[in-house]
Amino acid sequence: MNRPGPGARRTKEDGRHGRLQRAGSHHRRSRTARFAWFLIRLIRGRSIESEGWAGFFGVTGLLLFTLGLHTTVTWPFGGNGFEYANVAFGQPAAGFGALLVFAAVYLWRHRALFSADPESANASALRALKPISIFVGALGLAMGVLAITFVRFQLGAAPPEEPISGRFGHLPLVEALFLGGLWGIVAVGAILFAVAQLTNRARLLLWAARAWFAGGIVFLLFGALNYYTHIGMYFNIAHGTSHLW
Repeated sequence: MNRPGPGARRTKEDGRHGRLQRAGSHHRRSRTARFAWFLIRLIRGRSIESEGWAGFFGVTGLLLFTLGLHTTVTWPFGGNGFEYANVAFGQPAAGFGALLVFAAVYLWRHRALFSADPESANASALRALKPISIFVGALGLAMGVLAITFVRFQLGAAPPEEPISGRFGHLPLVEALFLGGLWGIVAVGAILFAVAQLTNRARLLLWAARAWFAGGIVFLLFGALNYYTHIGMYFNIAHGTSHLW
């Protein structure tokens, strides 16, 4: 079979694009759904194992913040039109990662309260999230604009060397709508979270959590798929094959 792709330069940039999408999807996939699950338990007054949640948020938040900040500051993904990815993936990851680190510190510092009086602890945690909701709302606004940008400029199309996703590469609007939809769901959840906290509307807070949970599940499945499609892309590039599935 003939080697796919127009040349070595394009192949190298496609590989960078693949690594970026894999990193962005995998680092978001469990964070969004798990935080939504935690928030739902908090709103409904369920018992919270604060030490376990602090550990989870600390590990995932540190990964998101470190990698997101590195991407934001150094712009490692550039050339051949992929510069946008540093903004679309890196900056939201750094912002949400910092919020998760805050949640981890709060839960760890108040672990005794969560063990002794869960109801008071849950109410106190929701009050503590109110000032942070301003930053969450700002991130939601940014994610919403990024969602529009994906669709408006038809960004994120997979290279032809990538199995499954690459079959739609000649239809850039398809993946642009998919990625824009994912970013949009997170944006809706963040904006609803901010409005709910600042206006004391508990019902809106539940809808924010539901939006994040739905988006997180899609991120999880998409991230798992990327293990296959990106390894397949590297295999096609290295061996000159053209596996489509």
